Amino acid sequence: MRARLLHAPLLLLLYQTVPARVEPDSLGRYRLTLGYGGGQWEHEAFDCEGSLVEAAPVAYRSGGAQFDAWPTPHLRVTAFGGTYRPRPPSGFYVNDYHGTFAGGQIAYEGRHFGIGVGPAHVSGYDGFTGPSSYLRIGNLDGVYFLSEALHPTPVFSSTGLGRTGVGFHQGQLRRVGGFFGIAFPPPYNGKAMLTGSLRYPVAGRLTLLLDGVVGPGEQYGQQGGAVGLRYDFGRSGP
Repeated sequence: MRARLLHAPLLLLLYQTVPARVEPDSLGRYRLTLGYGGGQWEHEAFDCEGSLVEAAPVAYRSGGAQFDAWPTPHLRVTAFGGTYRPRPPSGFYVNDYHGTFAGGQIAYEGRHFGIGVGPAHVSGYDGFTGPSSYLRIGNLDGVYFLSEALHPTPVFSSTGLGRTGVGFHQGQLRRVGGFFGIAFPPPYNGKAMLTGSLRYPVAGRLTLLLDGVVGPGEQYGQQGGAVGLRYDFGRSGP
């Protein structure tokens, strides 16, 4: 009889301790990401009447790094940069981007709302400096709507120069996360594409990152992809 009376306290103790073990762990306040990728855009030229004059596939390779820090639980500071190397067909001249890219962003990360802005620069003949913007509506550790332009990334153009769509589980919890939506290509091509991302914890504080983009062109299909590794270090804020 006494053994049965002990069942209730033991079950209560088990209930209080087990969730803490199976709940995803909180990740670090600092993240370093290294990435590499490539793909193909289509360069298009039109006449004054809007008719296609010529089109050419422009292959590219890109690689770099991204660093994220949370000085406070709701303030994110990000820096990113790398190289971008387009390879147009032999004998074909393309006013393109070529060289380095870099940028930074400061963002407020609330539980159900996030917003950020900063500078970004892309080198090359058509190089430019513009705002790196970020807008999130929804739970960062759940499902949310996301809209970005020149967003932080270690691989330039692996998800387009901008993207809009739905993401999930991108906060400071160790769990699978991702994104799916519409990507916007470089200005010399006006066709929107599909883009997707996956974040998959592989070991301890190490996470595998996969990005991809695919869409049509006037004559040549457009696609790109990137793979990266992210390491979380430092303890999370309260």
